[in-house]
Amino acid sequence: MDIVYRNLSFRNKIYFILIGILLITSILVTIIYIRNHRKKYSTSPLEIDFYGDYSDTHVLTTRICCFILTAPKYFLTRAKAINDTWASRCDRYFFVSEYAIDMMTSEELNFTQHIPIAPLKELNAGYTHLTQKSTLSFIHAYENYLNDYEWFVKADDDTYLVVENLKAFLSEQNASEPITFGYNFKILVSKGYHSGGAAYVLSREAVRRFYEAHHNPNSKCRKDGGAEDVEIAKCLRREGVYPGKSLDDHNRELFHPLSFTDHFYGSLPNWLEKNAENPLKVYYDCCGDQTISFHYIPPEGQYLLDFLIYSS
Repeated sequence: MDIVYRNLSFRNKIYFILIGILLITSILVTIIYIRNHRKKYSTSPLEIDFYGDYSDTHVLTTRICCFILTAPKYFLTRAKAINDTWASRCDRYFFVSEYAIDMMTSEELNFTQHIPIAPLKELNAGYTHLTQKSTLSFIHAYENYLNDYEWFVKADDDTYLVVENLKAFLSEQNASEPITFGYNFKILVSKGYHSGGAAYVLSREAVRRFYEAHHNPNSKCRKDGGAEDVEIAKCLRREGVYPGKSLDDHNRELFHPLSFTDHFYGSLPNWLEKNAENPLKVYYDCCGDQTISFHYIPPEGQYLLDFLIYSS
């Protein structure tokens, strides 16, 4: 029995050592990539120049409103990490979550007093109700902020956004067009749809049409259920809203449905290879110099990316 125990202990040590090596390797690759691709750096939020020159007035005046889908069980982990990092760089942001006071701890309740939660009523709890969260977010945006912002962003609580890059990209687009931007899939919906986890953006005109569709008694737009990113896209297509291209000058993606290391090393699942609209690229071609988003970023990853981009 002692021999078995020692063998298991030894195996556990080897396992943790290998995990540590992989983690350190991922961090080093991220650091090298970021340092090789950034041009300048400024500590001022308004002068941040991670990948390019954002001193242009039009870039700085591009206004975005961000909606971040989450749940009470993630308030102190995922939501807190996003609140501490990139969320405040949006001109306005909201966390979108059900709010069950009787099922929340005192620490969770206290945290909600310090973050902006969208005042949406009767949200259903659970992952199967993401369509409802996104739908009510865009309706809330139309009713309260349509004239204050040109662009409206939907993100998940494991999405990381480089907001300055997003603003720079959107500053070259027309918010009066019925258009959306994100990572494009080529299936299920006419003209494709955007990955929900990589975040996607609706123009002001797209939000207006989305709102009108949901107030049309003959509309076939789902208010809840189904796959959120697919259902939102189906509704938008019926209203003549189309997906734009989100590539840089070298045809590299700006929005990413996986983590940086997965895209860099080519650890790509079959569903991505099959359904992506554009050819997949790896290593230094995986991601544009003005990359906007990554997905599946845990709380510690949010802090790490933010540090590497803004403090290293």
